Amino acid sequence: MSLEAWSTTAAVGTFVVITATAVAAFVQLRHIRRANQLAGLQSAFDMLLRPDVRELVNYVRHDLSERMKDDAFRAGLHETPVDRGKHPELYLCDMYNHIGSFIRNGLIDEHVYLQTEWYNVSLYWKLLREVIKEARTSRPLNFENFEWLAARAHRWFEEHPHGDYPPDELRMFDGSFQGAAD
Repeated sequence: MSLEAWSTTAAVGTFVVITATAVAAFVQLRHIRRANQLAGLQSAFDMLLRPDVRELVNYVRHDLSERMKDDAFRAGLHETPVDRGKHPELYLCDMYNHIGSFIRNGLIDEHVYLQTEWYNVSLYWKLLREVIKEARTSRPLNFENFEWLAARAHRWFEEHPHGDYPPDELRMFDGSFQGAAD
């Protein structure tokens, strides 16, 4: 074999090795990215399930609407800084604002998050909307990522009005499943 043939063979071999290495690197990066997104998602879920956050959620669900009828309470949302002891609902706004930022920046997968949390995002946006509206009269950019996340949750529901259960998968409540426990 001539020197030119050996040189061509070596160049082709080098190209194949470099291409295979690049493909392996892209696959590995994809796996690393998914693992990081899973860690971010788990962190978000863990945060929302903490007992102190559950108490905050109960306050927002059951007491906040009555508190918003008080002019002094509403005025407190204009203070700088806002007294978080008097306005703990802002912690929940902060949490959803952070989650929205993480999703917008690709740190948490939007579809995976909204598949399970679209309802809660929509619910808490609805419950906190007046608080945010009031706070924005003096700080117009507050909680933009929460608003974005709520808009994405709304869009997710519009695109999946009946959920996103796989259409070719057996449903457990349609009467066709006869399992051993039935």
